[in-house]
Amino acid sequence: MSETAEIKTAFLGRFGDFEAQIVLELLEDAGIFAYTKHNLTDNQNVFYSPQMESERGVILVDATKVDEARAVVSEQLPKHLESIRESMDALETDEKPE
Repeated sequence: MSETAEIKTAFLGRFGDFEAQIVLELLEDAGIFAYTKHNLTDNQNVFYSPQMESERGVILVDATKVDEARAVVSEQLPKHLESIRESMDALETDEKPE
């Protein structure tokens, strides 16, 4: 039996594609098992009805570490997003003609 088949998971949250990738990386760095049901690079499809909500961006984590995962995300995700924002702002400033 595979390692993932033995892990009970819990819902961590739903994130946009960009944020979800960062969350997965943060959790991996923290040693917390996490995954999405759908590959973030695949096209989004809702098979049954347009009213059904996609599971895209839903992240599940090891149920025994869900509180730890929430703490990692709430502490580190805003810092990473701000750092990215600052980097993008710096690039835009450098690209503007004077």
